[in-house]
Amino acid sequence: MKVSKSAIAVALSTGLLFGCDFDVGSENGSSGGGDTGGSTPSSALSGAYWELAGASSSTQSVDLPNIYVFDGTNQTYYDDDATPGEYKITVTPYTESDGDITFTYYHDGSSTEVDGSYTLTDGALVVSTAAFGDLSGTNQIDNADIKAAVEKANADAGFNNVVQIIDTMTDDTGELRLKLSDGSTGALVDSIAQGKITIDLTYQKHEGTTEAEDDNGNNAYISLYASGTSNSNLYGELVLNSGEVFYRSNTVVDGKPQLSDAIGTYTLGETLEVEIEWGENDQYSFNINGTSYGPFAYAMENAAVQVIAIKMGDNSNTTHFELLADNFKVYNIEDGAEELVFEDNFDSYTDGHNLSADPYNSNSNEATVQNQSGAADDGGSEDDGGSEDDGGSEDDGGSEEVVIADDFESYDIGAQIDGLNGYTATNVDGTFTFAEVRVDPADSNGKSLYLEDNSGSDVADSGSLKPLVSKEFKNGAAESGFVSASVYIPADGYVKSSYLFLGTDKGASSSKRFTEVVFGSSDVKFRDETGSQQDVAEYERDTWVDVKIAWSGDDITLTINGEVIPGDLKAEFDGGLAPTTFVMYVGDSSSVGTYTYFDNVASDLF
Repeated sequence: MKVSKSAIAVALSTGLLFGCDFDVGSENGSSGGGDTGGSTPSSALSGAYWELAGASSSTQSVDLPNIYVFDGTNQTYYDDDATPGEYKITVTPYTESDGDITFTYYHDGSSTEVDGSYTLTDGALVVSTAAFGDLSGTNQIDNADIKAAVEKANADAGFNNVVQIIDTMTDDTGELRLKLSDGSTGALVDSIAQGKITIDLTYQKHEGTTEAEDDNGNNAYISLYASGTSNSNLYGELVLNSGEVFYRSNTVVDGKPQLSDAIGTYTLGETLEVEIEWGENDQYSFNINGTSYGPFAYAMENAAVQVIAIKMGDNSNTTHFELLADNFKVYNIEDGAEELVFEDNFDSYTDGHNLSADPYNSNSNEATVQNQSGAADDGGSEDDGGSEDDGGSEDDGGSEEVVIADDFESYDIGAQIDGLNGYTATNVDGTFTFAEVRVDPADSNGKSLYLEDNSGSDVADSGSLKPLVSKEFKNGAAESGFVSASVYIPADGYVKSSYLFLGTDKGASSSKRFTEVVFGSSDVKFRDETGSQQDVAEYERDTWVDVKIAWSGDDITLTINGEVIPGDLKAEFDGGLAPTTFVMYVGDSSSVGTYTYFDNVASDLF
């Protein structure tokens, strides 16, 4: 969805390493390079901490400069004006194309969305704007104090990304591949004769998969390759499979080094702190959570390592397991001294970003960024929802906490939302009811969440269910906070109401409802303390409507399209229980044909 729909702030962490796409030979026939339709657009401005200076720059403290980070979709602004030395995070959407940029500029204690053009020459940035003249940008990425403050702000916000590697293809392997010799990786060396990597891994069942549970193709690998990526180029390999640890030996059968017998165990779902070393005495070894394995003789090619591959599955099978990776570091060792030459904690990317380009190899496949800030969940019972109504409103309340928002731009078209970014889809079968990412109805270049209800008592085998999508609060029950979303009901999409629910049930049960905003045929309604729906605003179909619900105790502030709804609004309050969950749903248990789009789902509680 375009930024023009609303100027919702989005809390996404910032980046350290970006580069450009590169190529490398395929492994065992693997072509890699999965669909990048859901990835964040590349940006010449990415991977930098920009301090912008101009005639009207934002107030700068004596401790740290205020900085901007651009990732191709969102800009993150860090300022310590309120508390010197401690950054506050503000993230807003921005756009750039062919050297033109529209972004939020902070100045004189205020902020303004400005249009301009930029040039980047030898690391020096100049942004030319009509409103504020030329702004000069200095990259502070190498300032250790700034980096530490940024990381602390991200950690305080509870933000953490990992890369999720799965294998749902029968002609490729799930893989995250890094080639050191390409300059776009940011690595300081082209190859490493003696070195090590450290990485945090989690091998577990993939809850959202539809793949058959069998014993075929379930290996996860960390592979070290020398001059190529075929079997003959393998230096060493750590292998994980369903709770057991293996290594790649130098016993060769039919030109392929063989897998060892199991040499250790681990628990599915636990975080494994892994360290792999190679090159000393032509051997490699690894350590998993303090347990050492090896050393082992090199497998096939005794040469400097050029490619590191983190893989899940194989080329001919699919797997119901997933591999999560975080805190990936690569070291070069010379004369006993370790030099960090590459690192990535994956917090630089938006949730759902496909890692098949810079700094990673285009042969990477089914390796996507996953936000671990909120726990995904499933299940939830069907609920009786609310009655059909037109009410609903948006609120302006909210805190100064970091806001986590989702504009659905990072997902692939057609992606099923269940299990992504902490969402749970209930009563969704893909035949009569749907919950997936679709093209924005008002913008062919944007995306949004689409819910459709074609189940009903008059449709055979439909189950008479309505689709719901929920997202739970990361810290449980919230006595105060806010949730906001944009809602689009097409002219022919209205049969029954669409809802924004707050309560303690992922199925949006009316008995567990805190409050609710309802979109009827032409009105937005608010569910009050008696459980009744009160008309609060009119709306037009085929138009995005921005809604924000803020609460403190049972006091509700409701804002619709930027206008605060007057009056003393009270929550139904669910018997005194504060809400734990936000749910979007459409239709009811008997009607057929309701469909609605949702976007800009945001809260300080996700």
